[in-house]
Amino acid sequence: MVGLIHKLLFDLIEEMAGMEKVLEVKRMAGVEEDKAFRMDEVYDDDEWQRLFSATCEVLGVTQDQAEEVFAEFFFKDSMKRWPMWFWMSKTAREFLQRQPKIHNGFATGVRDQKASQAINDKFEIKHHEDGIDVHYRSPNQLCGLYKALARRLMKHYGDEAAIEETKCLKKGDSECEIRIRWAA
Repeated sequence: MVGLIHKLLFDLIEEMAGMEKVLEVKRMAGVEEDKAFRMDEVYDDDEWQRLFSATCEVLGVTQDQAEEVFAEFFFKDSMKRWPMWFWMSKTAREFLQRQPKIHNGFATGVRDQKASQAINDKFEIKHHEDGIDVHYRSPNQLCGLYKALARRLMKHYGDEAAIEETKCLKKGDSECEIRIRWAA
């Protein structure tokens, strides 16, 4: 996981509950309070999982609730940080088809080849006439975040589609498979 995601999580916690709660999350997760996370560095997935779990506990929310709130925060930040991503796509479908390339673009700044490949291996898209199948493989199990972001993109573009998760890492499957189908 690249450090940008950590930074955004801490920004969200601070906005919702204050800096003391950010420090509490770090302490609970066993992360040094003064540790800074860089956008071009890859950090341990176990550490991310501890931080996300601690966030849920400190804020008193479920993982699903945290993913929904984080998706909205991430979306708004992305609109400001990378507006070109949104201008390049006319629909949510176009954006979601481009998303793995955007995600994998973060690997280009990572010097460690193994870490870079781990980023690239997380998403695969299969195209269908009426939609896409997203294959997601990550020990972070953030399929709920992906679905929440997909819903937010649909709202942004005024699209409607059905989202169904047919496989899930949380249920013991080898990957998450998220099927997104647009109405004709």
